[in-house]
Amino acid sequence: MLLNILRWLQGYVCFKITGKFPERFINIVTKSGLSIWNTGRVNGDLCACMYVRDYRNIRPFSKKSRVKLKINKKVGSPFFVRKYKNRVGVLVGALVFAIVIFVMSNFVWTIEITGLQTISEAKVRQVLCDNGLYIGAYIPTKSFKIIGRDTMLELDDIGWMSINVIDSHASVEIKEKAKSPNVDNYHQPANVKAERDGLILKINVAEGEALFNSGSAVVKDQLLVSSVVEDMLGGVTLVRANAKVIAQTKRQMIFSIEKEHPRFSYEEPKSRYAFNILGLKLPLSFTFADEKENLVRYKTESVTLFDTVLPLSLNTQSIYKKAQYKSPVTEKEANDILYYYSSLYEGFELCDCIVTDRKCAFSETDTHYILDVTYTCEEDIAYQQDINIDKADTERVTPVQDKKSE
Repeated sequence: MLLNILRWLQGYVCFKITGKFPERFINIVTKSGLSIWNTGRVNGDLCACMYVRDYRNIRPFSKKSRVKLKINKKVGSPFFVRKYKNRVGVLVGALVFAIVIFVMSNFVWTIEITGLQTISEAKVRQVLCDNGLYIGAYIPTKSFKIIGRDTMLELDDIGWMSINVIDSHASVEIKEKAKSPNVDNYHQPANVKAERDGLILKINVAEGEALFNSGSAVVKDQLLVSSVVEDMLGGVTLVRANAKVIAQTKRQMIFSIEKEHPRFSYEEPKSRYAFNILGLKLPLSFTFADEKENLVRYKTESVTLFDTVLPLSLNTQSIYKKAQYKSPVTEKEANDILYYYSSLYEGFELCDCIVTDRKCAFSETDTHYILDVTYTCEEDIAYQQDINIDKADTERVTPVQDKKSE
């Protein structure tokens, strides 16, 4: 971006090269040390750009390579000054603009953060801001190594960080720490118990001694697999019991909605504008509203130059005044809403289960519509409970015989 500005200040021309050996002309110019860019074919002709001061000195090269040159476009301040030389105000404004751009190039205009997977970008930006990296930060006074170090000390999930500032753009590259796997303490004895009531469909024991078989009914927190294992010689050993117990379970959930359901209406929005320059907000209008009691939408329009985002933006806040009222809900609407609630519950709360059946009962009272849903699920109800070895009772637990087995 700064290179484009420097080229504009010095002035350059875009020209067309025709003749037998245009490539030879490009090679001669390049070897002579002159700057030439944007070389390429346009409608079958070779085109390029060059500073005005250099273009005046390439006539011998064109004769040597037997080509002809034709200017297509003149760009830059020399041509601008020549065009507006009788308008002093325009020239002064252009000079002030150039000075402002040069001064602003010493500040951070944009910040780009890459490499985030689980860490919140908003949190990283806030920590960077607290440590000195923010839009509008004066680059010569900042030590980005220290900023990166302090940020890593505050955010434990960051394993590596690099801050690179090119022109006025700050690029923050982050690599998160690898999460250490949750490894059970295999040296700590544990029993396997039931997480909820159910009818055992299948039990797979990896370690320990099962106290129930398929078809047995169990209740919550009942011992399923004992950590006490007896060998053939009568010796007793405490192990860390581990098993997968698939059981049929029942879950009941009641959803309700008021017959006079609250609704909201919004009036025509009132807009509040602010001009943002290098992180400094300058209000352009004064419209006051309680953001907690109203709906507020934010819109930011950034200014770009040469495909580069400038630290200038117009922030618009649209404030919608909210009014609450109650509207009657029909039975069909209530039915659709309640079934939607049950679908959300099933998708989020029962995502680890297989729902094999569901029974729904729709009813109503004077004030509410009610949906009573009973889910029949198949799920793993086993969980491990550690045993305090000092207080452990090493006597073998005798399973209670089911009436069916008797």
